[in-house]
Amino acid sequence: MIFCNFINSVICVCFIPLLYSYNDPCQDFINYYGSADASAAVALDKDTFIVADDENNVLRVYKFGTTGPVFSFDLTGFLGTTDEHPEADIEGATKVGNRIYLITSHGRNKDSKIRLNRYRFFATDFKIEDDKISIKPAGKPCRTLVHSLLEQDSIVKDNLARAAGFSADKLKLKDIENLAPKKQGLNIEGLCASADGKNLYIGFRNPLHHSNTGSKQAIVVPLKNADAVIEKKQEPVFGEALLWNLDGRGIRSMEYSAFHKTFFIIAGPPDERKDFALYKWSGDKKQQPELVRKLENLPKDFTPEALFSPEDSVKLFLLSDDGTLIVDVSGPAECLEGELLDGLKCQNKYLTNTNKKTFRGLWLEP
Repeated sequence: MIFCNFINSVICVCFIPLLYSYNDPCQDFINYYGSADASAAVALDKDTFIVADDENNVLRVYKFGTTGPVFSFDLTGFLGTTDEHPEADIEGATKVGNRIYLITSHGRNKDSKIRLNRYRFFATDFKIEDDKISIKPAGKPCRTLVHSLLEQDSIVKDNLARAAGFSADKLKLKDIENLAPKKQGLNIEGLCASADGKNLYIGFRNPLHHSNTGSKQAIVVPLKNADAVIEKKQEPVFGEALLWNLDGRGIRSMEYSAFHKTFFIIAGPPDERKDFALYKWSGDKKQQPELVRKLENLPKDFTPEALFSPEDSVKLFLLSDDGTLIVDVSGPAECLEGELLDGLKCQNKYLTNTNKKTFRGLWLEP
């Protein structure tokens, strides 16, 4: 057995497990540098993974065993975002072959203001050859995904339309103010390919669907023609919406595990409360996801945002959006203007040196 430091500096005794899981009180978190707001990720192979940040438009590639990015690719030009509010707010990613599909929040900003840059569904292709990584844009970004969804008859159509606030001219000011993604506004955070890669499941953190029984259900919508949308600019074709009972939680991340032959879901509240849980789903639309376990022992400052399964791995890797972590700085120059806190402290995402920004990873054994 080994001795290791516990969070509150109390010494605890634990046996070395074969694989770490979040239940281990001596858990080892892995710190990665170069990004703070890890919001989406996929495994490129068993050793390499790619991470998106919802505060910028850069994809960063990491390798297990290293802490800094080994490759990065700026999507800004490809996405066609404006300079005034350049971030696209990337929130979900999934892989089909050598193609990575990515989706933005399709929501307003924290002040309930519409930001057109946040309406993007797009793809990139990657290649790993002789340990060299290349990424190139695929087709054209789709800017009307949610608009197309709201044009189709669906049990969730009215709910999504209210959350999007596209008819804002008919809304009262107080209603518009509640359309922030973490209040009552629309917010996409999950994207996951089916086992055969033919469908992409789009998971909503917000809104939740209010059923006739009074329960609040998470919304998942299948996209049936992702390649045609990206490569041929065809209108999106959606399947029947799935309504999941996740005990009042929305979707934070989704991943299909080829090893387990099942889908895993990280679920959490639509707002900023800390109540996360891991679910699994068979892929049968007639079945509800099953609770694997609540993630009750996570540190309060760990915010699960991205889940992926390395190739042929029994384990899942969970990333935290650590943008709001408070860090010490040596002077005002290390923090963006106007963001310095009392006592020479700064939020992680506002550090001026990108290389000092960090996010954490954690192994889960389902």
